[in-house]
Amino acid sequence: MKPWHSALSNDKRRNYPEGTSKRTETHLTPNDHRPASTITMATDGRIQNTTTCLPIAYGSIAFYLGKKADEYHTHRWTLYVRSPDNDNNFDLSKAISKVVFQLHPSFPQPTRELTEPPFEVTETGWGEFEASIRIVWREEADERSTILTHGIRLYPNKAPATAADPSAYMNTTVPVVAEKYDEVVFTNPKAGFHRSLLDRHKTKKLPYPLSNEQSVQEHFRTYGDEEDVKAMLVAKKFLESELRNVKDRLLSVDAELDEVKHSLAAMKDMSMAGGVSVGAAAAGGVTSGNNGKGGVGVSGGGKARAKSKKKASASESQPAGKKTKTT
Repeated sequence: MKPWHSALSNDKRRNYPEGTSKRTETHLTPNDHRPASTITMATDGRIQNTTTCLPIAYGSIAFYLGKKADEYHTHRWTLYVRSPDNDNNFDLSKAISKVVFQLHPSFPQPTRELTEPPFEVTETGWGEFEASIRIVWREEADERSTILTHGIRLYPNKAPATAADPSAYMNTTVPVVAEKYDEVVFTNPKAGFHRSLLDRHKTKKLPYPLSNEQSVQEHFRTYGDEEDVKAMLVAKKFLESELRNVKDRLLSVDAELDEVKHSLAAMKDMSMAGGVSVGAAAAGGVTSGNNGKGGVGVSGGGKARAKSKKKASASESQPAGKKTKTT
């Protein structure tokens, strides 16, 4: 049976970047919660239209040996496959039959096979390399093995390129952790294997440690909802603050708009009042001119004086010796 390669089975495995926090519970379809009478069983004992997701964590943790280091042994590292649940109640042995680690050929017995947890290999060395990890599932699962690859890192990402001596930027207490969270998805699993995956959380405490190396176990990363919940709470507070600010700005704008409306209305009233006064004054002048006899008399007298002046001017402009006919 061909091994199940992660690079060729993207629909079967969901891989997350190193250090990404994801939930560790089993992801189930609604079929897993239906009454037993409604679950469709195939003739080979598989549950139809059902998927079960098994979370795992795998990687390496390397410690610099410091003064104990020599030319060929600068670091002590541990390569492992473990449960991403650090509460000691997530038993991978319910699903895994064995784990086979394939190390660099320069190591004695480069193929290491472990049939019991913790599934890990600890060695010393001086160089980084890519290791192969093959997970063999229990016989009742009737599933192909899963193959993972992991690059063992001994030096931090920001290691100075010009520093030849690791002691200049490394110490023996802070390890280099290279770990990934992954999920293996089983489609239409065997009924017994499916049930064992669902029941794996019933173990109150594992009968074995997560790692035989206490210093390694202390640096295992935690994968859970805590960080996500904290981030969501911070985002919620930020959004609430922004909403309050937006509401305050809207209220301020509404108040300013009301003031502008009142000012425009007052200016309009003043303009209308001034127009009525001017119009009334003009109307009074016309009435005096038409109905007031004095006004007409004054106006008429003015015309008479203008006419007499015109005649006087005409008489003055006549040549001497000629008489001007007057009427």
